[in-house]
Amino acid sequence: MKKYLAYAKYAAAPVILCVMAVFLGALYIVPTNEHAVVLRFGEIVRVHSAPGIHAKIPFMDVVYFYPKWLQEHESPPVETVLGDRRNVIFDTFVIYRISDPAAFHTRIRTQERLGHRIDDIIFGAVRVVAGLYAYEDILSGKREEIIEQTMVRIKPAARDMGVEVVLAAIKNFTLPEQNLQAIYENMKSERVRIAQGILSSGRAEANRITSEADRRAQEIIASALRTSQTLRGEGDKEAQIIISNAMGNAYSLYEQMKAMEFFRSGLQDNTVLVIDSKTGLFRYLNDMSGD
Repeated sequence: MKKYLAYAKYAAAPVILCVMAVFLGALYIVPTNEHAVVLRFGEIVRVHSAPGIHAKIPFMDVVYFYPKWLQEHESPPVETVLGDRRNVIFDTFVIYRISDPAAFHTRIRTQERLGHRIDDIIFGAVRVVAGLYAYEDILSGKREEIIEQTMVRIKPAARDMGVEVVLAAIKNFTLPEQNLQAIYENMKSERVRIAQGILSSGRAEANRITSEADRRAQEIIASALRTSQTLRGEGDKEAQIIISNAMGNAYSLYEQMKAMEFFRSGLQDNTVLVIDSKTGLFRYLNDMSGD
């Protein structure tokens, strides 16, 4: 009898283990930071977003858990064309959470596939929004407006996947390498043009100042010449008055001095004159020969 009981004890152990396994497999715990989706033969039968312990049918029900917490996804940089036909590379990221686990399980299920779908949504939204703005708008205060317009297009598409996009932002934007070179060349040409304009203005100002100085110098010289000529004329006039007054008192001496000056400057050596030596200035020749 004892032998039989021992044998039954050892034979019942596997059965107990199987029962425990079935019982434990019939329970599952939903954490506070996760959703639970219960499938039976591939069909969703229950969704749990609140924490707790729940039962399931072993070997028939399968439970999938998805996170509730906020998650970040950085998309690869995407090159697009702006409204002014310039190419710009946008570097974006989104912060999201799974809001509808049933839709997420049906349409996405894996994080890798979700990343690809988010990239597709962001790329499409960025290309549409970028075409509405120019490069100057991105540099100005319209950057927030661009982000808002992008969010408007991203949220509905993400909601269909059971995902709520909390934030979509442009981390950085750059120009393609060929565009950067073109912009650098344009900036260089613009600076050269400005420098040439400054140099031209400087040369024009220098020419104006030089011309003004030359004009002022000519005016000063002309004024000095006029003053000198006036003074000289006044001096000659004064001298003539003095000489006239002096000669009026000694006219004969004056006439003789003028005759001598004429003969000295007007007659050359060996000059032959046929004149009446008794008239005019030539009468002094006789007086001189008599002496």
